[in-house]
Amino acid sequence: MKRSAGEIEALIQELAQHGLGGLNPGIEQLRTLLVENRDGPLHFLNLLAFHDTARYPAGHEMAQRNLSGAAAYALYGAVAVRHVMQRGGRLVALNDVVQGLIGGEARWHQIAIIEYPSSDAFIDMLRDPDYAAALVHRDAGLADTVLLISRPLLSAAAG
Repeated sequence: MKRSAGEIEALIQELAQHGLGGLNPGIEQLRTLLVENRDGPLHFLNLLAFHDTARYPAGHEMAQRNLSGAAAYALYGAVAVRHVMQRGGRLVALNDVVQGLIGGEARWHQIAIIEYPSSDAFIDMLRDPDYAAALVHRDAGLADTVLLISRPLLSAAAG
């Protein structure tokens, strides 16, 4: 679906409520995602580095539980995967990183690859209040992340 400039700006303002930059996309990244409006399948590659201990906001019910960052992120992940599947997507891979082989020191703890049928499915998930409520666990667990959108070049049958 082609969006008008007004629709794009309204969506950017809505999605910016999750925060901008850091663990969230910036305004220009959101704008590109909304303008391009890609059909899929699309694979979203998540590079994940966790805090040793989750960092919940002061006063949050989980703040005193001393969960690991990975455990906090897993709480988010369970909700996120449910929402991905509700929108016709799937979890392609969830892997622990065991070694960096080329490049600098491996700072990532896990990778996740999520398949979405379109960028609209991803945007719809971001707008869901139940999904948004789980972001507190993501934010508490993640020290750093990179999210890359890719398009598969080979079909599953060729793989």
